[in-house]
Amino acid sequence: MGTVGIGLVDCHCHVSAPDFDRDLDDVLEKAKKANVVALVAVAEHSGEFEKIMQLSERIWM
Repeated sequence: MGTVGIGLVDCHCHVSAPDFDRDLDDVLEKAKKANVVALVAVAEHSGEFEKIMQLSERIWM
């Protein structure tokens, strides 16, 4: 039987912010290596909703 572990949840992050446009893949890879298993993406304004939905389909899928 394999080892069962508990991962971390980042319960407030702004991955849809333009600050992450250049290095989002690197940031997500580092999060995975740190045992982050889920992100709760928070929008700063309603214009980010679509981007968050698109990210939700590709992150950890």
